[in-house]
Amino acid sequence: MTRMKGMKGMKGMKRVIPKLGVLFAVLYAASAHANVWDRALASPEDEVAQELYETKMMEGDTATVTATAQSASIKTTLELIKHAEAAYRAAAAAKPREAEPYFRIGNLLHQMYFSCESRGFRIPTCESPYATPTQQARVVEAWDEFEQRAPLDPRVDEILIKRAILSTRLVSGSAADRRHLEAAARDYQAALDRNDGLTGNLGDEQLLGNLAETYMMLDRLDDAIATYLHAVAVGAASVSTMYGLAVAFDRDGSGEQALRRIQEQGITGFDEFQQAFIRGSVFFVPRGEEHYYFALANEAFGNFGAALEYWNRYIASGAHPEFQARAREHIEQLHKQHVHATPPLELEDQIR
Repeated sequence: MTRMKGMKGMKGMKRVIPKLGVLFAVLYAASAHANVWDRALASPEDEVAQELYETKMMEGDTATVTATAQSASIKTTLELIKHAEAAYRAAAAAKPREAEPYFRIGNLLHQMYFSCESRGFRIPTCESPYATPTQQARVVEAWDEFEQRAPLDPRVDEILIKRAILSTRLVSGSAADRRHLEAAARDYQAALDRNDGLTGNLGDEQLLGNLAETYMMLDRLDDAIATYLHAVAVGAASVSTMYGLAVAFDRDGSGEQALRRIQEQGITGFDEFQQAFIRGSVFFVPRGEEHYYFALANEAFGNFGAALEYWNRYIASGAHPEFQARAREHIEQLHKQHVHATPPLELEDQIR
């Protein structure tokens, strides 16, 4: 829409204000005219496909809305989710080039299995055994299909961070891990590139921290450290960001700098980090990666017995084999000091 600059541009012009009834009639006529030509150009097969598409999309929407009702039983909710997804997939099959069914499939599964507090009450399907890695993969795949068909759709911005987190959570120590991490890195970078305050609730510092962590898991330590330092530079870095930077320094051979970064956060920062882990506001992949962080932090504060225990647990977990050699160096140094592993008193149940 073109706007006039001020009122001067309107001088001498006759203002034409159409009657609403006439305007609606014109719009209706134009729409009807377009539909006539659309139908004239469409083959009978296209018309059947369009009708099936619209029917199945509506069917999926109805099942989705019903599934979100708080009063529905878990069995009914699960059946409705399956019904809605099946309807959207039938719509996609009717018109394979359409992106919308895949956007709605991703949103449906994300909302029902992973966006647990979105409506002010916890959705029961977010609990085990319903919110599974298989469901995570289905969300990622659906949103990938959506973006492939509509890369310029502004809603791509809305899914980037959610998809990055789901991709990261798919890391399990398997051969597919690198593909998941590379996908997460692309999404975090895209979110940063497009960041206009509309991409989600994460600020640049947290986005950069997440991207840096992803780089570290990809064994791109130089990129990880540079990105962590960028995160520190853009604002007050969180304790989890600073701990991530410390771990990256340690794995890059700068152990003294790593310990100093953790010590600068103080015991209060250590407690905050532990509580964040318990709450689940920070997570580690694959399972066992968390032991490296707690080993390094305990070592920084002189809890050498607990540190040795965590280093041993990290080795036993098999997480990130590329960093196992560095963990063994820590173990060797502690053995030279005649340190004996002692199970930590705090977080024992949560970290095992």
